[in-house]
Amino acid sequence: MKVVSTSLENGIFTVTLNRPDQLNALNWDLLNGLNQSMNLAESDPSVRCIVIVGNGGHFMAGGDIGYFNELMALDTETRTEKFRSLIVSVHEFVDRMARHPAPVVASVRGAAAGFGISLVAGCDLTIASENSFFTSAYNFLGTSPDGGSTFYLPRIVGVKKTMELILFSERISAASALEIGLVNKVVPDSELESATASYVQKIASSARLATQNAKMLVRSSFENSLHQQLERELIYFLECSATEDFREGVEAFVEKRKPQFQK
Repeated sequence: MKVVSTSLENGIFTVTLNRPDQLNALNWDLLNGLNQSMNLAESDPSVRCIVIVGNGGHFMAGGDIGYFNELMALDTETRTEKFRSLIVSVHEFVDRMARHPAPVVASVRGAAAGFGISLVAGCDLTIASENSFFTSAYNFLGTSPDGGSTFYLPRIVGVKKTMELILFSERISAASALEIGLVNKVVPDSELESATASYVQKIASSARLATQNAKMLVRSSFENSLHQQLERELIYFLECSATEDFREGVEAFVEKRKPQFQK
């Protein structure tokens, strides 16, 4: 059984973390599977939305502590190099996820801990079950965070709340995650799959270039001055305005009907 499985249907590329007995904890096999999934997503222009889900009762319970424990038997230099290799590969995936033009959606049930919360923060949107919970947990292991959480969390929840999440590593509920903006939508556990399908279908049925340009604009906004961002907005709007999807959108609005954008 693959520890990461993928499927593509109607432009929706689903990535399933498949170590349910280990709460989908991150090990080398799962990490390699994540990067391989990005190889597929990057090579297929039909991908309009990426969804990351966890098989079983949990999204991702962070790194595989069993593997970490094995590394403790190594000398410090060798152990440090092993961790360097692991984190570099984690960060490669996080960077590729951000740079992919399709919006990335996390569908969360149960625990999103350690790198799990980093992964949620790095996704463009998150839909969560009522039973989900979120915790940094790095502090419990005596290490600082990785996976981009110190980049994304301050931008999502603010600096002081980020410090609280990291230094205390307390669990926060789905309702609290919604309140602070870490997730976009919370649904009953029994409805997570159907609600996720409906949620991402709205993205997949939108105009492709408009969706992709919106992601790139938002992603770059913290790096640009107002003038630079306005220039990019101009360029991207003009790019969209030259497409048949834009024509269809305008005509549909005038005719008071739902637009039928190109597949």
